[in-house]
Amino acid sequence: MIDFKPIEKGKIEEYRAYYSADAIGCESNFVNAYLWNEEYMLRAVVLDDTIVKAYFRDELRVWGYCMPHGKNVRAALEAVFADAAERGQAARIAYMTKAERDELEALFPDRFDYKREEGNQDYIYLSRDLATLAGKKYHAKRNHISKFYRTYGDDARFITLEKSNLDLALKVAADWCAENGEDPRDNGEYKVIKKACECFDELGLHGAVLTVDGKPVAMTMGCAISPVCFDVMFEKALREYDGVYAVINNEFAKTLTGYTYINREEDMELEGLRKAKLSYNPTIIYDRFSAFTK
Repeated sequence: MIDFKPIEKGKIEEYRAYYSADAIGCESNFVNAYLWNEEYMLRAVVLDDTIVKAYFRDELRVWGYCMPHGKNVRAALEAVFADAAERGQAARIAYMTKAERDELEALFPDRFDYKREEGNQDYIYLSRDLATLAGKKYHAKRNHISKFYRTYGDDARFITLEKSNLDLALKVAADWCAENGEDPRDNGEYKVIKKACECFDELGLHGAVLTVDGKPVAMTMGCAISPVCFDVMFEKALREYDGVYAVINNEFAKTLTGYTYINREEDMELEGLRKAKLSYNPTIIYDRFSAFTK
């Protein structure tokens, strides 16, 4: 069997080099992969200068392999097929982009059936759209922001995150859990945000908090996928502050105009989240597919 290993901080740059320098999809964000690898049992290995990732169900069973990237994709896929057989399961190639799906089909014609993965699409926006909210299609967003500032006025502050104030982001995440009836100690995303705060500078993360009268009421955090695209990995806000999500989204986008795109990740098949992401008029809905052996 392939000796897959958890993703380590020290391997992030090595793994990233196997993906396009102008990547816009989350599949190439190894900071995100490192932060979530315990929650999703994401593992990786390099075979003949080709990276292969896999999501595990337990120590032996694989939920899905990712499309390899590197100099010998065909050989890596053959290794994946053999690995799956040794584990007594069919090889499912998961979380593929359309380009990866087309590449797999070209390498192994008529071997797989393909299914679009609902809930796993990346929602990608032009950074200037989220920063300016210009035009009729963003009228409602501008109204939400105006109402927020009319209500809270000079009491609201947008603060860039740095090592000395990361506790503010954690406070928002903990309060968000409480607001939703969850214990932060048992909430997987809170644990990942805490992990991100513990190595914030080391991982090249950027973020911000919004406070009202000194109280942190919203947080956001992410990192660059590539020089052209920034990935907003976390965004939490307290719903009692009407318009707060629109404000933290817009204010943070104003700091990201050096990137062409902002990736705000998937909707996880949550209808409310899907509507929220669509309401910002994505430029690209970056579809994902799974391949199943016929």
